[in-house]
Amino acid sequence: MKVVIVLFALAAGAYSLNLPPQFKAAFSQGDIIDGEEAQRGEAPFIVSLQYLSSHFCAGSIINERWVLTAAHCLIYNSFSVVAGLHVRSDKTGVQTRKVSSKAQYIIHEKYGGGVGPNDIGLIYLSEAFDLNSLKAGGAPVSAINLPSGKYSAAGDGTLYGWGKNRAGSSPQTLHKLETRVIDYAECKKELPSNAPVDPVNVCTHYKGTNKFEGACNGDSGGPLVKFTASGVELIGIVSWGYTPCHTSTYPSVYTYTAAFDSWIKNAMANFKA
Repeated sequence: MKVVIVLFALAAGAYSLNLPPQFKAAFSQGDIIDGEEAQRGEAPFIVSLQYLSSHFCAGSIINERWVLTAAHCLIYNSFSVVAGLHVRSDKTGVQTRKVSSKAQYIIHEKYGGGVGPNDIGLIYLSEAFDLNSLKAGGAPVSAINLPSGKYSAAGDGTLYGWGKNRAGSSPQTLHKLETRVIDYAECKKELPSNAPVDPVNVCTHYKGTNKFEGACNGDSGGPLVKFTASGVELIGIVSWGYTPCHTSTYPSVYTYTAAFDSWIKNAMANFKA
C-alpha cells in the first residue's frame, strides 16, 4: 500500500492532498490510534486550538500566559485557546482565551513549513489562564513542566489528544495512549531513508508490531509526556507521521522539547506584548 507523509493537523477544509480519497487528510476530527479515554482532569495542561469553534490542533500550557504547540498549527490570524476541555462538545467550566492576530504567536525562525524539523511555536495569551482553578465549577487547568534534564526522553511516555482513531470515527472525548518513546537514532533506522527526521525529533514506536499505535490527524501540537518523580514533563510535541494512520507501521514523529529549551526561554523573554 502506498504510504503518504503528512502533517497531522490543519483546519478542516483548509488543506487537501492531491491523492486518492483514502489518503486525503481530514485534519480536525477523531482520537488517538489505539488509545483509551482519559480521565477527566488528568491532563490539565492540554488545550484545544479552535477556529470557528472547531478543534484543529492541540497545545500545552507552560505558564499562565504561554502555550507551546507545533509551528504548522499556527495558520490562522485569529483563533481560540480552550483549557480545561474534556469533551469537545461540552465547554462547561472551561477557560477560553482569544488570539486576535499573528502578533500573539511566535514560529521558530528555522521552521521551513510543511513536514520537517523545528516544528515548534509559542502562543502568547493577553488574558492569562487562571491556573489550578476549581472555583465556580471550573475544570482543572495547570501548566506542565518543561524537561528538567534529569530524565531521558526515551522509554515510557504518554500521548494525549483528540486525534483520529483506528476506526476513523470521531469521539468527542480526550484520549491517551501509553507508548514507547525512542530517540532520533533509533527513529531514523525505522523510517524510510528520505524521511525528514532530524536530531531535534523524538518518536513513538513499537518495533515489530503489525499495527500503528500513536498520533494521527487532529493530534498535532499536542503533548507527549513523561511522568517522573519530579512531576509531569513535556518531552514532545506532535509533529508529523505517515497516513493512513491506521495502517502505517512507521513511527510518529515529535518535536523534541528539550532541544528547544534555550529557544523557548529566549522567545518568551524577548516577546513584546
